[in-house]
Amino acid sequence: MLESEAYQRAVAARRPVYAEFGTRAYPDPNKGFLHRMFSTLVPTDLTDNNVTAMYRIENEVFAASETCFVHSINPETLDKKERVDFNKIAGTMFLSAHPLADADGTVWNIGSSMLTGCKYHVVKIKPTGSGKAADALKEAKVVATISSTWKTCMSYFHTFAMTENYIIFVEQPLLINCMKLAQIGIKGKALKDTFEWTPTEKNRIYIIEKDTGNVIKTKFITEDPCFVLHNINAFEREEQIVLDIIAYPNPSCLEKFTLTALRQNEFNNNDLSQTYRYVIPLVRFVVDITEDENLITIPEFEGSAVRRGDAVVLKPQSMAEPGLELPTINPRYTGRHHRFFYASGTFDTGYYKNAACKMDIETGKMALYKTGSRTEYCGEPTFIPKPDINTDEDDGVVLIPVSSGDITKPDYLAILDSKSFQELARAEFDTKFVQCLHGTFVPLL
Repeated sequence: MLESEAYQRAVAARRPVYAEFGTRAYPDPNKGFLHRMFSTLVPTDLTDNNVTAMYRIENEVFAASETCFVHSINPETLDKKERVDFNKIAGTMFLSAHPLADADGTVWNIGSSMLTGCKYHVVKIKPTGSGKAADALKEAKVVATISSTWKTCMSYFHTFAMTENYIIFVEQPLLINCMKLAQIGIKGKALKDTFEWTPTEKNRIYIIEKDTGNVIKTKFITEDPCFVLHNINAFEREEQIVLDIIAYPNPSCLEKFTLTALRQNEFNNNDLSQTYRYVIPLVRFVVDITEDENLITIPEFEGSAVRRGDAVVLKPQSMAEPGLELPTINPRYTGRHHRFFYASGTFDTGYYKNAACKMDIETGKMALYKTGSRTEYCGEPTFIPKPDINTDEDDGVVLIPVSSGDITKPDYLAILDSKSFQELARAEFDTKFVQCLHGTFVPLL
């Protein structure tokens, strides 16, 4: 367990004193009313309960959630080393839990702030050669800032995508109401209680040039609104950006895991996730484009991109049966043309029940790995390529954490051959690790 400040103060107070994503905060008996009022109206006193993801910067491992606080972790003992505050480093109050790295080790992330207006910030962290994250973080800088479409709200985001030359950010119509956010401590609310779903709006996709930080001014919007947690990957092709995502018709999936629903043995399988491919033409002057003409030049793509008024409207192509989550690819193909991705059925009871999958986008074929038990659930796959850089894209192993709802059975890590998607071995654990979200592979140094 990460002994964060949120954890330590909760233990001392015998109740949560930081508002979490879905858990309300209670007044800290060690803090006075004026302190609670100040930290609520100016919400820099955010949780450091880094439950969501593990990732690497240089040779160091970090635990993260979606606030500005992350912790560096000793990968051998899992002890907390130090807490890093991205609000001080880059002026971001919230931060994506999924930074992405270029081949040269440059790390990119997207954060947001609200104290001077609702804004999104693209953060660049260049490697220094020392292997120490602290040295790289000293050089971190904001290379682009985008104002929110809404004055008192900003889009909730969990991730972003990038190609070799561009950052892709999806501003979606699930909004964080900043007026509500400023009152969560006083009113005893969680972050999720500040969300507002506005389906009359569309998703807007921003394209940012990595070299210059310039934002392409063309307005790219989706034909229908959707809720996005995870991108699969993006790449450039023929002056177009191909963006693969996991999308939901609405954010009702967030209600599946409330304690009320779980205690009543309810699990809503409606509004399942969709695997979409969007193609975004790199149009810079929309007025020069004929209206309602499909701008996509990729012949096998079944969606479209057409100019309507002052915007380019994007219609996606569906790529797989509904119900996938926690997608991943061979990390060597981040930002490059990929053919395969791997994903999990998590807790859903449909097509991917108790399974993980390998998807071949080129052929449309899918391979499933079934756990063999209805009480076992797959977490996020992790692809580890073979050390030889000249191997095929799907040459390596896939690690899948499997958690069992049966307390008499062990949780385990399934190790699959990535080509055949058949189990090679497994490592069982004496302790339960519950359901895994996002991990990272740390090679022996």
